[in-house]
Amino acid sequence: MKYGIRSLATCVGVVAFCASLHAADAVGLYDYPRLHLRHSLLRVQLMNAVRSGNITNMEAVCRQGLELMPGDATWQYNLACALAYRATPDAALDALDKAVKAGFRNASAIERDGDLKRISSTDRFKAIVQEARDTADLPAPGQAIPMTARLTQGTRLVLTKANLAWDFDRGLYIANFRFLRGAVESPEARAAIYDGPAKEVLAAWLADGTAAGNGGDIYVNRDRNHSRIKTGAFPLLSELCFDAEARGKGVDNAMPNTLYPGAAVVGNASLAIVSSNDTCSLVRMAMQDLVSMSALQQCYLDNQLWVFPAHRDYVPEKGIDLYQGVTPCALQSVGSSGSDRYFVRAALAASAALQPETKKAVVERKLFAPLMQYLFRRTRRGVESEEDYLAAKAHPTAFDRESLDAFRMVELAHGLTPRTIPPAVLPLSAFVPVTSLDLEKELDFRFVPYGEYDGRLSYTWRVVHGDQERVTVVSGKDGAVHLTVDCRDLTNRIDVACFAKTADSGWGAPSFVSIYPQKTAVGD
Repeated sequence: MKYGIRSLATCVGVVAFCASLHAADAVGLYDYPRLHLRHSLLRVQLMNAVRSGNITNMEAVCRQGLELMPGDATWQYNLACALAYRATPDAALDALDKAVKAGFRNASAIERDGDLKRISSTDRFKAIVQEARDTADLPAPGQAIPMTARLTQGTRLVLTKANLAWDFDRGLYIANFRFLRGAVESPEARAAIYDGPAKEVLAAWLADGTAAGNGGDIYVNRDRNHSRIKTGAFPLLSELCFDAEARGKGVDNAMPNTLYPGAAVVGNASLAIVSSNDTCSLVRMAMQDLVSMSALQQCYLDNQLWVFPAHRDYVPEKGIDLYQGVTPCALQSVGSSGSDRYFVRAALAASAALQPETKKAVVERKLFAPLMQYLFRRTRRGVESEEDYLAAKAHPTAFDRESLDAFRMVELAHGLTPRTIPPAVLPLSAFVPVTSLDLEKELDFRFVPYGEYDGRLSYTWRVVHGDQERVTVVSGKDGAVHLTVDCRDLTNRIDVACFAKTADSGWGAPSFVSIYPQKTAVGD
């Protein structure tokens, strides 16, 4: 049985081949984010029905999928597979015909599908397969042909439906664009225009060609220019945004929802969730929502650094920290609107300072965001040594402007080579709740490298927040670790950070295991 809508070949048993990633249903492309959670739940229900062999449930779930996504080719195809188990073939053949006409046109997959075996000997089945084969290269009725937008480096591009696809497997848009060379091409010209942090030293590197600059970088603002930076200070920095229709649907606002293949992205949204009773930062909200957290993680692993203000969730001078954990998937600034801009500018400066070959390697290996996290933490004021970097002082819940040292940050970035790029490891963050009934937690994790590295990684684990005496760390082989946590009368969160390094690099960006008292998660 197949499931997946405009997916990249996700399957249950057999691959679900889809006509396209692009939208062509009664439901519009900009409606997909709000439908994603329901669609994902239906996919799980379908998978469970398939595994249990419950044909009745298979059919019922497929019909619910079509109610949610009218005219969708893959749900229609799944319905045909379920109906094929009926005594008479007519309903299954009708559904299969609709699926092919809607865009499900992998003739070979249809022919091989065991679910359709009961109807495969009919003349109508053979005719439908032939139609799929004959129309395989044609768009479905009403389906727009995806277009690649041309983005001249240093300019602003407005994305439309023609340049976007929705991937229901990942719950994200995919921007379809390619870079064109910008007008400011000479190193001297770029050096003269640059007006970001560490201007004097970075301008000199830009002039002599030892710094990559911001060509190929993208800035994205998701607070409707409430806290927008001046992009002109960074020569060849591009900006991407959504069109008016998308803005009307709220697609452009708050948490990131788009992948930008081949680009290094720095974005911000200086917003918070405000109600009559309380406020909540975007990151704290995401930690309590699997869909948002998943999207944030996928963006992080696709070269996107996102900066958000902590607002009232973290006020260190008052001892306020309402988060259930920490994550490297976003950088948080201490303060509210505008506090994020300083870190956005510093990240863009560090990106510009990378040597050309180093930056190429960083982007190709999708390590841009982990590298930025490493640079912010390793150069924080007061963090001087490697041991400092492995201590709490380098890893606050949110970062204050006073601790930001942009000059050290660009210097460290500029000195990196492809071999000295520090690694990142998965999982990125784990949140473990503790109730008043928990006396002790025994936790086992295995951290693995994100990407490929020469030789084995070295690992270490450190308590960077909370009572170190409550945690016993026993390291195993190849990134395995066993944590024993004393949970009796736990009132403050404990964060255990995992760091990894290669033979040539320093310790990379942290991943975190956060153990928190249940009440912290709900803001009690």
